[in-house]
Amino acid sequence: MPEGNELNEESEKDDIVDKVISAPSEVIEKIYEELGPSMVSSAGGALGATAGGIAAGPVGVAIGSVVGKKVAGKLTSNDGHFIAENGPSAVGAYPHLYRVGELIFVSGIGPRSPKTNEIIGGPVRDPDGNPLDYDVKAQTRSVIENIRLILEEYGSSLEKIVDVYSMLIDMERDFNDYNEVYAEYFSEIMPARTTCAVSALPTPIAVELKVIAKA
Repeated sequence: MPEGNELNEESEKDDIVDKVISAPSEVIEKIYEELGPSMVSSAGGALGATAGGIAAGPVGVAIGSVVGKKVAGKLTSNDGHFIAENGPSAVGAYPHLYRVGELIFVSGIGPRSPKTNEIIGGPVRDPDGNPLDYDVKAQTRSVIENIRLILEEYGSSLEKIVDVYSMLIDMERDFNDYNEVYAEYFSEIMPARTTCAVSALPTPIAVELKVIAKA
């Protein structure tokens, strides 16, 4: 049975975690205005890690995850655009996502690596426009992982996606493989989905997804 000192330590840990989660809204808004959504989202992760470290062990990991996501979500609760530090670079004047109320609208996301800008699965054509072989399964998985990174940095997740709009440049060639990888991620989440064939995408990729998620 815990002794007096141990009980006091546990109470202090709980108090710190509670304070992190329930920070006054005016403090949150001030931080948001001064640092911007990307920075405060990262701060949410840092606070989660701190809370997890305070608790330590498996319980600390769980607490850190919960605190990090709650703080990140709270810090990025204002309507507006968000550019993720861990997302692939944009090819135009648009953010990774835009929040309106309790909905998050994610821009069309492709399979390019956020770290190297490489098209995972290979490009569909060379610089001269000649067709190349490519791996649509690898591209589809990379697209979904990019979306996961963006949502989690914001404080949301794949599990909160409610609608998916998919674009394929070659429906006949690629649909079955794309569908197989898609099912690995979404067969239990079951968001609404529309899959369309397009003649081309802005970069030499075969698949692009845009999603709507709950904040």
